[in-house]
Amino acid sequence: MVVALVCLTALQLVNLVRSAQFNENVVSGSLYLLAERLQQDPSQLNEMATRFDARLAILSFDEVKLDDYQKNRLVKNRPLVTSTNFGGSVLLRTLLSESTLLEVEMNSVAEQQAQATAYLLLEDWLRSGKPIEQFLAEVQPHFGYPLSVAPVQQLELSDYDSARLQYGDVLVRIKLDDKEAESIIKIPGTDQAIILGPIRAFNPYSWQAVLVILVIAIMLIGLGVYWVVNSFELRLRKLERATSRLAQGHLSARVSIDGQDAVSRLGEAFNKMAEHIQRLISIQREMVRAVSHELRTPVARLRFGLQIIEDSVEDDYTQKQIKGMDADIEELDELIDEILTYARLEEGGPLLDFQRINIAAIVEQVVDEARPPENVEVVYAGESSEHSLFAEVEPRYIHRAIQNLVGNAGRYANSKVRVTCSVGSDSCRVDIEDDGPGIPKEQWDKVFTAFARLDDSRTRSSGGYGLGLSIVRRIAYWHGGQALVSNSELLGGARFSLIWPRRYNP
Repeated sequence: MVVALVCLTALQLVNLVRSAQFNENVVSGSLYLLAERLQQDPSQLNEMATRFDARLAILSFDEVKLDDYQKNRLVKNRPLVTSTNFGGSVLLRTLLSESTLLEVEMNSVAEQQAQATAYLLLEDWLRSGKPIEQFLAEVQPHFGYPLSVAPVQQLELSDYDSARLQYGDVLVRIKLDDKEAESIIKIPGTDQAIILGPIRAFNPYSWQAVLVILVIAIMLIGLGVYWVVNSFELRLRKLERATSRLAQGHLSARVSIDGQDAVSRLGEAFNKMAEHIQRLISIQREMVRAVSHELRTPVARLRFGLQIIEDSVEDDYTQKQIKGMDADIEELDELIDEILTYARLEEGGPLLDFQRINIAAIVEQVVDEARPPENVEVVYAGESSEHSLFAEVEPRYIHRAIQNLVGNAGRYANSKVRVTCSVGSDSCRVDIEDDGPGIPKEQWDKVFTAFARLDDSRTRSSGGYGLGLSIVRRIAYWHGGQALVSNSELLGGARFSLIWPRRYNP
């Protein structure tokens, strides 16, 4: 509806301009002939007024109030056409000399004005003494419709119209559909006639006007579609940002809801989902804390009881069994610690305190602190910490991730673990290689799964709970990186790689 109203308004404005141009084209030739005649002989003013059935006056610029736009039009020899008396008559003005102008007021533009124009044109040609074609070509620029010469026989006139032309009348022909008119006057002494026109009727729905309206309609519809799509896109971007924040562990992320459209309903569903996830994770965290507390208490009592028994029993066999039970309790305590660490990293995201740290120094520290089996050697072969670049990391968790990888490699290596570190302008990389049995390629995707145990490497004798590599993967994720596994070309075993951006960008 709005587009239709705007288009109708635009059509009216376009037709207002086109109508003014049409009126100017119709009267410009007559005004030119009048001005030329009165410049030569001002005394013919009354005669011209009678011929054209109009009021004619020669005025100075001081007598007429004209704005700058109207003056510029007159200086460019373009007529002024204005309506007076609420459209009851039309007022025409054209330049007569540098200081005067011709003013013509007509009540109507009818057959009499067309005849007067044709007579003036014929008289001016007779006075000029020029060939008719040359004369018409010279005055054509001052007319808004064509001027031409044609044999009378080609005009397809009735006997009555032919007789009128022979007697010197001006024949005004109007087509039956009232859309076109022309004036015809015979050239004396010849079988030719001058044709003024045709003058086509003003068409408010011409193809030019319709084209302009179509362009305006398409632009308005395009703007409307752009506004709708852009508003949807902006709200979807907000939803995307909230989703990203939720994925990064900000469980309080929500989107504002405004309206009842599809995006609002999607935002409402997202908020409900986020609330449900936050509630479930909160319950899960409480459960993990409660279970860890309840497990640690009996484990501590068991260890205290075993120590009492160990102090009171001297039998070697019993002492051996007690030590085995103590090792099992220690393993259970470590398992609880691993579960708590994994839960903090996996469920909703930990609170990370990123700092500018020398990564090579952390790797060297982990290598120095490593306690592999006696037959395994852990060596550092990366860049020196003195020349290494700093990076933004959470030092506690990065230390834990590298420690888990070095400890994991030490358990499966035959004799050697090789650790390298490199810090580039954009990324950090730590590689841990061993000379153990390696990991089959088809099982690379499984090693980072929680509690996963591979048949050829994850055994009871080698230790581990299936959580160490899962913790490494989550630490890499919270640093915006990833943990990878491949084969070591240098040592022949497995190679674990930890890669993450040098600068933290959540």
